[in-house]
Amino acid sequence: METLKNKIIARETAKTGMRGKVNAKCCECIYDEIGGKGTWRQQIEACSAVKCPLYSIRPTSKQEGEA
Repeated sequence: METLKNKIIARETAKTGMRGKVNAKCCECIYDEIGGKGTWRQQIEACSAVKCPLYSIRPTSKQEGEA
């Protein structure tokens, strides 16, 4: 049975360019569809792994530094 997480990863990986690949990797890393709070994007936005090489380009609703 394909999980929602796997569907999101497959959809994002299929996108052309880097953005989809970054989204897929972040989703694979942090998204918890059962115990997590919020959507996959909200969970990724709340990521606190500042030493991750993808941290500065992870999917967020607004750019870092914006009010």
